[in-house]
Amino acid sequence: MYARVTTFEGTPEDIEAGVRVYREDVIPWLRDAEGFRGWIVLLDREAGRSIGLTFWTSAEAALNREQSGAALRDEVAEAVGATMRSLELYEVVAADELALDELR
Repeated sequence: MYARVTTFEGTPEDIEAGVRVYREDVIPWLRDAEGFRGWIVLLDREAGRSIGLTFWTSAEAALNREQSGAALRDEVAEAVGATMRSLELYEVVAADELALDELR
């Protein structure tokens, strides 16, 4: 499994708006994307930064711009005024079950 790690900056309002739009519009689309396995967003409201983690079955799936929703991600960031600062890919080598149901 692979994690695509994307870092964004903007005002706290921009970042929160981006997370809301991503949750409502992008994630439903991604659920049908080949290789998509889930997502997590970390938010630092005071600093106006967020880190988005999306999980994929392969590096190819994570980096496939069309299938992985990269264009949608970029459109959401631009629409809300956030700036993508970095994009990295990591192999997931260890994981444990997260109990985050209340965040959905």
